[in-house]
Amino acid sequence: MRRSVLRALTTSCLLVLVLAPSAAAEWHFTPMVGVTFLGKTSAPTDTDLAAGNVHRNFGGSVSLLGSGIFGAEGLVVWTPGFLTGDLDLVRKSRSIAFMGNVMVTTPRRWTEYSLRPFVSGGFGVMTASKTEFREVFPLNRDIPAFNVGGGAIGFLSKNTGLRFDFRYFSSFTRYHEAASETDPLHMRYMTASVGVVIRR
Repeated sequence: MRRSVLRALTTSCLLVLVLAPSAAAEWHFTPMVGVTFLGKTSAPTDTDLAAGNVHRNFGGSVSLLGSGIFGAEGLVVWTPGFLTGDLDLVRKSRSIAFMGNVMVTTPRRWTEYSLRPFVSGGFGVMTASKTEFREVFPLNRDIPAFNVGGGAIGFLSKNTGLRFDFRYFSSFTRYHEAASETDPLHMRYMTASVGVVIRR
């Protein structure tokens, strides 16, 4: 997991250096909360439907945007209880996504005092884990993944604003029902989040 996370963060840093013009760049630090929904996973468990439920998520992004249309960000989304259903078969579970994204947005001079829409997407790793009471199918897996989404950023003051984000996450593996914990794992879900942007 550590190597995969480091690769995602390294990719994000390289994108920042290449795509964001340093002279007019601004950092955005954004803690976010939201919901994860429409999930699907091939993890062998009696509570497969739990992934499709609506779950709370927590996360954040660190992004660098210039005065032009390109930027970059590192994004993390943590969804506790992703595979925990209503039958009390799973004691605890979670999914975490670590992503390095390219951002495309409108020029800053067009939207300085209004919402600045953006789209973003990139690659990284999704982690999935669950612990069952019966320990039939324990799970602890890191899988390569991608994400794509968009939203808007609007500022309430010079240094503080709000970010609205709607996003799709998916592993690269195709879906087929896993028969054991060693089979390739497929996982996908949608997220809707809102966060407070601190601009520096």
